[in-house]
Amino acid sequence: MRLGGDMGPNMGITVNKRAFATNGCKLNSASHTLQVNLQAI
Repeated sequence: MRLGGDMGPNMGITVNKRAFATNGCKLNSASHTLQVNLQAI
């Protein structure tokens, strides 16, 4: 996952879609971690 390149509002949506497609059961923890990271910026 690249967190340095695209930090726009659509980045989280793209990452969540990829996480859902590849790791369905891990989506909740992945999206929670991502939201925490985005809020900290």
